[in-house]
Amino acid sequence: MAEMASATVFKAEEFVLPNGLRCVVVENHKAPLIKHMVWYKAGSVDEEAGKGGSAHLLEHLMFRGTKKVKDGAFNEIMEKHGAVSNAFTTHEVTAYHEFADISRLEVLMALESDRMQNLNFDKQAFETERKIVFQERMQRIENNPSSIFSERFDLLLWGNSPYGRPVTGLAEEIESLTYDDALSFYQRFYAPNNAILVLSGDIDAATVKPLVEKYYGKLQSHKVKRQNPVSVRPYFRETLEMELPDINTVKMVESYILDTTEEIKDEVYDYAVLAEYLGGGETSALYRDLVLKNKEFVSVFAGYNFVTNGNTVFSFSLLPVEGNKMSLTELSDILHHSAENAVKNLTDKRLEQIKRKMVADLVYANDNPADAAQWIGYMLASGFSLADIQNYEEKISSVTLSGVKQAFKNLQKASGVKGLLKPLSSELSVKGKSL
Repeated sequence: MAEMASATVFKAEEFVLPNGLRCVVVENHKAPLIKHMVWYKAGSVDEEAGKGGSAHLLEHLMFRGTKKVKDGAFNEIMEKHGAVSNAFTTHEVTAYHEFADISRLEVLMALESDRMQNLNFDKQAFETERKIVFQERMQRIENNPSSIFSERFDLLLWGNSPYGRPVTGLAEEIESLTYDDALSFYQRFYAPNNAILVLSGDIDAATVKPLVEKYYGKLQSHKVKRQNPVSVRPYFRETLEMELPDINTVKMVESYILDTTEEIKDEVYDYAVLAEYLGGGETSALYRDLVLKNKEFVSVFAGYNFVTNGNTVFSFSLLPVEGNKMSLTELSDILHHSAENAVKNLTDKRLEQIKRKMVADLVYANDNPADAAQWIGYMLASGFSLADIQNYEEKISSVTLSGVKQAFKNLQKASGVKGLLKPLSSELSVKGKSL
C-alpha cells in the first residue's frame, strides 16, 4: 500500500514498484487536469568524456519511434488527445512531461512507459536529430554572446568538474557523436529503478496505483552507475572580463561554491532565506538600495541553488544603467557593501516576513499541478525525500537571524568567480578584432 507522508504544503503520497520505479502522487482536485512527469536521474554530468551532448541528443531521439509507435507518431498522438508534451535536460536530470485532461492519463502512461525501454530509432533518425541539436547549439550558444560568457564563467567556476561542461555539449562534440553513443546512454540510464514518476492533479494514489503497475510495472530494472561529480578544488577566487559584440549593456555576476546539501544539512535553508532577503525580487534589500535608492542599476538578483547532487551555489547578478563605466572591482564593492549593510540591518521582524513569503510562494505553486510536479520532481531527483519536501515549511520557519548572518559570513570564505560582460569597445570594433 502507498504510505502517506506527513502533509503540510503538498498533499502527496508515494510508493515504489518492485522494479524500483518511484511514484509520487500530488492531489489537486480544483480542475480535471493531470501533469505527468518522468524524471530520469541522468544528465550531462553522466556523459563520458568527449561525448558532450549525449543526454540532450537522446532527449530529442525519445520523440522518435518505438517498437509499437511508428517514427514521428508520438507527437501526433499527444496532439490528438489534447496533451501538451515536452522535455528538458540539465546537468543532472532529463525530464519528460505531459499536461492533459485527467481522462487522458492512461494514454500518457502507455506512451511514456513504452519509450522507457522500447525506443527504436534508426541511423537516419539519429543523423536528423544530431543536426537539429547542432543547429540549436549554433543558434542559442555560438551566436549568443551572453551564453558564450556564461559557459566561460562556468568553466572557471567548476574547473574539471562535469558541472563546468555545457549541457548542450560543445559543437565539435555534437558533430562527433555516433548512433552507438546515444544508444549506449539510453541503455545505461533509462530504467525504472533510475526514474521518478510524478503525477500531479485530479487523482489520488489509491486510484492511480493500478494504472502505474499496469504500464510501468512490467519494465525491467538493471544496475545503474552514476558519477558523483563533487568539486574538490582548493580555495580559489578568479575573475573573468569579456567584451563581446552585440552586447548593449554591462552585466556583472558572482557565484560561490558551497558544500553539498548532504554536508551542510539544514544550513541550506539559511542560505535560501538569505538569497530571498537580499535579491529575491523588487521587495528585496538589494533592489531597494541599488535600484530604487541608488538609481545607477536597473536590476539585481541573488539566488541559491541547493537542488543539486553536487555542490550548492550562491549567486549574484547586477545590471547597471546604460553607459555605466565602472570596473568589475567597483561594481563588486558596491554590491557587497550594500549586502553587508542589509545583513547588518536585518531584524527578526523582517526575517519573519521573508519566511512567510517563501512559504506562501510554495503554497501558490501547489495550486498549479504543473508547478507542483516541477518542484517536487527536482527535489526528489536531487536526493531529497518526500518528507523533506513536506517539511519545507517547517525548515524555512525555523531559520534564525543568527543562521542567516552566519550564512553570509560563510560566503566571504567560499571559493568563487566574479565576472563582467560588456560591449565590445569601439576601438576593437573598428579594427575588426575579436576576443
